[in-house]
Amino acid sequence: MTDPRVRRERLLALLPRIFTAQPSSSAVGALIDGMAASLARVDDTLTHIQYDRWVGLASPHRPDATEASALEGLGRLLQVSRLPPRVRYLSYQSAPEKSLKVDFNSAAPRTDALDELVGRGWRGGQDGRPADDPATLLAARFEGLRFSLSDDGQSLTASPDPSAAPETAPAALARFQAVLDPEPGETYRQRLQITARVRTGGLTTPRALLSLAIADLGAEPCPHLERRLDATVAFGMPPGTRKRCAGCTGGDRGQPCPSRAQAVVEAWLTENPTLAARHVEPTPRLRRVFTVTSASLHPDRPVVTLGVRDQPAPYPALRSLGSGEITLYAGTLQPGDTLVLYPAVGAAEAALFDGFDAPGHHAWAATHPAGRAVLIDSHGLERDVSSAVFYLWGHRLDDPGTTFDSLRCSILEQCVLTPRLTPGANDWMLLTFAQPDATFAGPDDTVHASRFAGRDDLDGTCFALLDGTIGQGDARYASVLLESIDKTDTAGTTETDTAHAPRLSLRLDWVTRPPATIRLRIPRNEWVAAAAARGALPLLRDDIARATAAGVRASVDFPEPTRRDVHDGAERLGLSATARWAEDAAPADGPLRFALTATLRDAHDSADGPFSVGGVFDTTRLDWTHGR
Repeated sequence: MTDPRVRRERLLALLPRIFTAQPSSSAVGALIDGMAASLARVDDTLTHIQYDRWVGLASPHRPDATEASALEGLGRLLQVSRLPPRVRYLSYQSAPEKSLKVDFNSAAPRTDALDELVGRGWRGGQDGRPADDPATLLAARFEGLRFSLSDDGQSLTASPDPSAAPETAPAALARFQAVLDPEPGETYRQRLQITARVRTGGLTTPRALLSLAIADLGAEPCPHLERRLDATVAFGMPPGTRKRCAGCTGGDRGQPCPSRAQAVVEAWLTENPTLAARHVEPTPRLRRVFTVTSASLHPDRPVVTLGVRDQPAPYPALRSLGSGEITLYAGTLQPGDTLVLYPAVGAAEAALFDGFDAPGHHAWAATHPAGRAVLIDSHGLERDVSSAVFYLWGHRLDDPGTTFDSLRCSILEQCVLTPRLTPGANDWMLLTFAQPDATFAGPDDTVHASRFAGRDDLDGTCFALLDGTIGQGDARYASVLLESIDKTDTAGTTETDTAHAPRLSLRLDWVTRPPATIRLRIPRNEWVAAAAARGALPLLRDDIARATAAGVRASVDFPEPTRRDVHDGAERLGLSATARWAEDAAPADGPLRFALTATLRDAHDSADGPFSVGGVFDTTRLDWTHGR
């Protein structure tokens, strides 16, 4: 603000002496003082007019409670509003890190404030439930504080809770004060600048979205980003950090930021994140095609959960009509049994879903890389039946337009593999081999009956018996299986054919990477909790939705912070040997000692003594006179 005294001195330097010699209490002196004050106000008005046209210079201060500041007026041009206080109140008094007292009046009643902070459950008679203590509800939300209400109901006092840890009180007081204060002016200025660049420039890059999210939380985005697998990681600093950071003012962008230790917010944006998908067929019909849709960029093998309800299901199988793959369980599922197939996922298949924030996908692959099949009976007992699961893959060449006439090329393996779910729609079918009997001619032209035998049977065409010799055996053995598969065709099948079939339930679980999808994750720490208290999280979600490119689906979540404990487990094992010798064979010769030492980084309290081996060499025995 311009000082009126400076204006008065300049006026006195310009006016004739007859006027400047008059005392300030005279009429001429009062007139000169009024002119100086008016010129000072004109200077202030012109300065504000010049500055208030720019976001970086506009004043964030409001002339009064009813008028908006110049910065808020610029924000209205882009429909970017300043976050108001969460509750209405008359005034509050704050003692740093000690207490905070809020006063209310009839225009801003305490009941409305409590409704905003803890909900309407504290009121009596709501839905027939007893009233809750509002002080207890406030203490549960702002952990580390104790609240007390005045008898007249016109004030609320927050103070540190003696029963809580002392270090939790300052952060809790800061969260409660954030509810009472509007968005800080400089925080709003920074958010307005970043939002203006994103909206007017049409920027939808990861840097623009991450900067917008960090600015909404009241932090300052660091220009140094990191790329980790499929995610872009950004860090938010306290406001004003960039002005004092050597890396931001002139450092090398390729080097780590020297102010990284001061980061208060960590956010990462994942492109096409790894998500879990599920398809449930509650009452699948045998030999009926059902469609499984996989919205993913990459194929995956699902975990199959097959249950039987009323009657046994002999040799159930799952078939993909698109790829021709078949997974078969060589056994009978009894009523109440559930078969769970965890397929073997190769390293190349699993690598397609590796991501920065996707640990644990295909979790069973770490302990069972070859897959696993589990049979759970009606009593909940589990049994490993991996050796009874078979995988058949091949191409059928008897489709219309071909000239091979029912020629098939197939591969039969004893392994836990399920058909692949490719991107898009997949037609699948659930089968059971209800008529396994067949005949074939043996090597001596005798006719043998074939049947699906159990695991303990000596004869039969159990897949476990065919597995070892199917590559070298006669092709007529494989034709038995192909004939059984032909009986599962849907041609000529009616509803009455499957009326007495067993009732089954089927569930498929797999991993997807949906296209045109992004996910923003920000761990919920103390800074984010304070931003949530002043209502910044809904604003963040809305800004990300508006700034995301058309056709791209964006999700925002706030997980618990990742615990990163560093353990240095490097142990060193040392072995040393020392010996002292004397040529005169004096009795003071020292013994030969071997010492074994182990240096451990982890502290271990052990009462064991050191390991040592002692021995004395008598060199007088080596005198040549003793050899006579």
